[in-house]
Amino acid sequence: MTHYDYKVIPAPKKVKRVKGVSGAEELFALTLTDSINEVARQGWEYVRAEHLPSEAPRGWLRAAVTGDQAVLVFRRPRESLAPRLASVRSDPAAEVALPPEPEAPRAVPAAERAALDRLQTSFRRAEPKLYFDEAAEAGPAPLRPAPRLGPADKG
Repeated sequence: MTHYDYKVIPAPKKVKRVKGVSGAEELFALTLTDSINEVARQGWEYVRAEHLPSEAPRGWLRAAVTGDQAVLVFRRPRESLAPRLASVRSDPAAEVALPPEPEAPRAVPAAERAALDRLQTSFRRAEPKLYFDEAAEAGPAPLRPAPRLGPADKG
């Protein structure tokens, strides 16, 4: 099964001026031929022209512009399913070293296992330390009389 890469370019909107060619249809055909041949020289095969709807933003305070775009579709056969991976793997210096195989678990002596169990239980039983303001736990501060402001207080 052949897989393809695709390339889409906008179709030309302005026709080229060419001496000896008159008529809008002929100028447009020549312009389109030049566009297709330019991409075909790069190894792409022309597939078709499409007329597709599009919506492009215009700015913050302006509504988006909706319209139709004419595009030219090209394709070329893909050498493999993953060309980027093939190019990386072809370089022996770029190969990735795999991690070593994990070792088989070793037998743990009973004395060492008991010490590990005690250590784990001591961590499990440890109460978490909470850091807080001890003054806030004692309750609200006692109320003091309001400061005297002066002669306006007498009254």
